[in-house]
Amino acid sequence: MINRYHFYKNINSYTSVELDDVFEYFYFTPSFFIRKKHKGLYRHSDLLYFFWYLFTFGKYRILYILDKETKEIVHFSNIMPKIFKYNFMNKDDLQILHCYTYKKYRGMKLYSFALSEMQKDFNTQVIWVGSHIKNYSSIKVIENSGFKKEFDVEKRTILGIFYKIDE
Repeated sequence: MINRYHFYKNINSYTSVELDDVFEYFYFTPSFFIRKKHKGLYRHSDLLYFFWYLFTFGKYRILYILDKETKEIVHFSNIMPKIFKYNFMNKDDLQILHCYTYKKYRGMKLYSFALSEMQKDFNTQVIWVGSHIKNYSSIKVIENSGFKKEFDVEKRTILGIFYKIDE
């Protein structure tokens, strides 16, 4: 199966987005025993986070946004350092990936806030973010958050996952 993605890079220009008072956020640092705080959305979610933990030596982070009243996780964004399968990244670059806002909370600018906050907090590093080419709402938020499209990739599953940069 082949999926196509747009990849964007921050251009050191972002719009600060305020978080509504009913929400709070924090960065989570994984441990060997607790690699994430949200429930898996996909069948292989636990295996994926174990893989990330191993290949990043526990250096990935997750930005969580919570509903203050219920303490329910309403959004999460993963922040990954360079690993072998992203050959377009430099050593100190970061990638924002596998972001998700739960349906009940969509339209509240949570993804916009997350992208804005991560650009502010990691402003000395190049940040990459990708989106499936048909995820129009995500693409709009990414572009409005100060990211510039750099190229498209194809994600192929052949003895693992490989990214081929379109020429």
